[in-house]
Amino acid sequence: MKLNKLARSLALVGIGTQLIGAAMAQTTTTTQKVEKVEVTGSSIKRVNQNALPLQVITADEIRNSGSQTAEELLNSLGENSANVDNATSRNSVFGADQDRLTGGSSFANLRGLGPTGTLVLLNGRRVSTHGMSGGAVDLNAIPIEAVERVEVLKDGASAIYGTDAIGGVINFILKKNYQGAALRVNLTNPMQSGGGQTKRASISGGYGSMEKDRFNVMASLTMDRNTILRGIDRQWASGFNPAWGLSPDTTSAPHANIIASAGTALTSAGTTVGTGDATKYTNLNLLAYRNQCDQVPFGVALSPNITLWDKFGYTKANAQFRCATDYGRQFMLSPPKEGYNALARATFAVTDTDTAFVEFNGSRTDVRSEFTPYQFSTSTNAITNYPVNGPYYLNMKALIGANDFDPTKPIAYRLRMWDWGYRTVENRSENKRAAAGLDGEVFGYDYKLGVSKGEAKGSAYLYDGYAYTQKLVDLLASGKYNPFLLPGQSQTQEVMQLIEASKARGRIFGGKTKVTQFDGGLSGSLMKLPAGSLDFAVGFDYRKEFYGFSGSEEASIACRDNFSAANLLVKNAVMGCASNARSPDQERTIKAAYAELLVPVFKNLELQLAVRTDKYSQIGSTTNPKIAFKFTPMRGLLFRGSANTGFRAPTPQQLNLGMLENTLTGVFNDPVRCPTDPTQCARSGVLYRTGGNALLKPEESKQATFGVVYEPMSNLQLFADYWQVKLDDRIRTLSVTQMITNYDLFKDNFVRDPATGNVSYIQAGWVNAASSETKGLDMGAVFTSSLEGGRLTAKLNLTKMISHKERLIDTAPLVQYVGKWSSTTLYLPWKGSASVAYKKGSFNTTLSATYKDSYDDEDMSAYRSTGETKRTIGSYTTFNLFTTYSGFKNMTITGGIVNLFDKQPPFTWHNVDSVIGAGWDPRVADPRGRTLSVSAKYEFF
Repeated sequence: MKLNKLARSLALVGIGTQLIGAAMAQTTTTTQKVEKVEVTGSSIKRVNQNALPLQVITADEIRNSGSQTAEELLNSLGENSANVDNATSRNSVFGADQDRLTGGSSFANLRGLGPTGTLVLLNGRRVSTHGMSGGAVDLNAIPIEAVERVEVLKDGASAIYGTDAIGGVINFILKKNYQGAALRVNLTNPMQSGGGQTKRASISGGYGSMEKDRFNVMASLTMDRNTILRGIDRQWASGFNPAWGLSPDTTSAPHANIIASAGTALTSAGTTVGTGDATKYTNLNLLAYRNQCDQVPFGVALSPNITLWDKFGYTKANAQFRCATDYGRQFMLSPPKEGYNALARATFAVTDTDTAFVEFNGSRTDVRSEFTPYQFSTSTNAITNYPVNGPYYLNMKALIGANDFDPTKPIAYRLRMWDWGYRTVENRSENKRAAAGLDGEVFGYDYKLGVSKGEAKGSAYLYDGYAYTQKLVDLLASGKYNPFLLPGQSQTQEVMQLIEASKARGRIFGGKTKVTQFDGGLSGSLMKLPAGSLDFAVGFDYRKEFYGFSGSEEASIACRDNFSAANLLVKNAVMGCASNARSPDQERTIKAAYAELLVPVFKNLELQLAVRTDKYSQIGSTTNPKIAFKFTPMRGLLFRGSANTGFRAPTPQQLNLGMLENTLTGVFNDPVRCPTDPTQCARSGVLYRTGGNALLKPEESKQATFGVVYEPMSNLQLFADYWQVKLDDRIRTLSVTQMITNYDLFKDNFVRDPATGNVSYIQAGWVNAASSETKGLDMGAVFTSSLEGGRLTAKLNLTKMISHKERLIDTAPLVQYVGKWSSTTLYLPWKGSASVAYKKGSFNTTLSATYKDSYDDEDMSAYRSTGETKRTIGSYTTFNLFTTYSGFKNMTITGGIVNLFDKQPPFTWHNVDSVIGAGWDPRVADPRGRTLSVSAKYEFF
């Protein structure tokens, strides 16, 4: 039906245009040939790009903005939402199963519609998605040093490119006719002490002129080294600031908390301490009693949680004499990275009108993720309790007057495994892609043919901080390990050797994606009309996609989270690693055909009509049309707009990921059972299940844009574009945290024991949720002028997020997220960038700024019943200043300062279990502070 309607519309437009032409009886001739180029968002070569809301960023602009990577570049763009799709925010052991498949990666997220709603292209063609997640292109695979320009289409383009293009398209276009040889080195160093340094070296070379030699070959190699920046390197990076309402939700510490357990020195009835206090304390800690929790590494008092987290079950009885760990301070602020990126390309003029190319690019990125040390309780297996005859036994009856403490029985305890070090996982991402193509003219029409094959692999390796369960149990049962280290004490050399011998290392899981693409297109003029040429494009796109994920490789590393007898029988059981379900090898084919018309209705009115149909082997078919216009009523004034439908197919991971059972990291307060059964309050060890959903349908969108471009003078351009996107059947992962927070909506996912009514497990995973509605306004300006013998260029790009509403299920109301805290994407009311560049002679100086608006902090009313529960996080503005000097022979030097005024990240009190970042948010801020950057480029010829 859609195709028939569109065909009739195209016919009427064509006939109507011819009738207008006959009435006017005019013809226009010209002898000047104007070069047409194909731009992102259309398959038709054209002269004027203003019909599309397209932002073009050149290589010089990227370099002079201070951006070193594709991730840094996109973070500065207003249309790219503040999101968790970066290596720091994804550095988490919390969240759903699939969250751990993105370690070390970085993704684009236009309009806040998710990485899978943004299409990332390389030279106009697809590349493989991330090897483990299988959902979106890892920005680490982009050879940013070889990029000539970046085109960002801020409009839906499913009618042109198919799936993934709901939020827009980012096309990284590489250099194609490079001649010479050059070496570039770059160093950035934060001016504060600690880590966070980056080093880069790249070498490139090219030979041959397309105009003179009719060929060009070029190659480049880039190497990156980044050092880790930890929370301890920045004073503001702390998860313990009770005066500001921030305290960690954890019950473990480096000096172990003694916990109540049957058959141990402290029973579930608890104990009084001293005289005059009738409270029965169910947890004891010698350092807490002495107010010395902070005298051991990362130790903090748990007592503030009595008021800050009282709704999570913290009371005087279980928190007053208990220490905690400021594990937020143990988070890394930016990861260590080692990367290589290589590119080779050859271009040949086959004839005067036909050009062929062969291209290869490959990359390897190693990013090390560092997590807080694991925590465990010995109550799951009595053999791990500290023995009565052990040399480090604490008789709390004698030490603090714990009246009901029985020193004839072993001690059950909960410990943070600081002596094993940070849990560390090394994530390796490898990408390779080969492409070949031919484009030119045939019978007066432009054609293009291309074939490409890409492959991405992702692997995760346990590097440090993990222990084999049996070896850990043997050490604990021996009594040699001291879980109650006092300030200044350390384990014996023998114990440290046993700890090292207990550590588990090796590959834990890995995945692979492949994409093979064959595409072609034909475009040109159908006929001459009075208002201009009626241009067309038709084409096809055939793809074969593959995704496979090993899941946790139980034969070598079997992840477990407690010391139960059953777990001790599992070969190669490892404590504390995050297991993942397997996704079987899966292939699917996509066959697509598209058509596009560029219709000159009048001299000042142009229409773009496009339609594309895609057929998926696993999902079915979808057809998506688009109509756009450009209207110039007068010189210097242009109106533009579009309306289209879009779709996003579920990824293979979302469809096929296996089911897995995990244990909730925090505590769970059962809203049904807790009021009548205290054992169901602050309950730990609750199970939850996650996995894929083979019944997922594609997301479907309806979207529109309307904009104006105004040039009041030849050197000033102003623009504004309104846009809106409505998504139905939105694919969402229902995390266990979301369901606990929204229990009334998801109570059916809490599977209960019929006999007791207690929750047995929580069912999470991928579903087609209800819908979302997003509206915004892009605006900006470009001003150029001659000044004192030089050239001044000023640019402004802003995005106003007017509204983003979504609901998780059909029966739920639409909820507004703009300016609100969330655990995934932040929809900031305003986000944008500005720059002023001045070029004169050999000097080129750019001052740039990035602005991210304020927003509401996490609502803490779900955590505490007294005190402040609402606040606003301040805005975040940073300035970069860079100068390039090219006056030396064959050498160009660039120096600059990132975060010129040393802006500190704004404080946030959000629960660090929900979003990484203790006292700050990596979705918004740069943790490095003021940073010096120096680079030099030497051209050999």
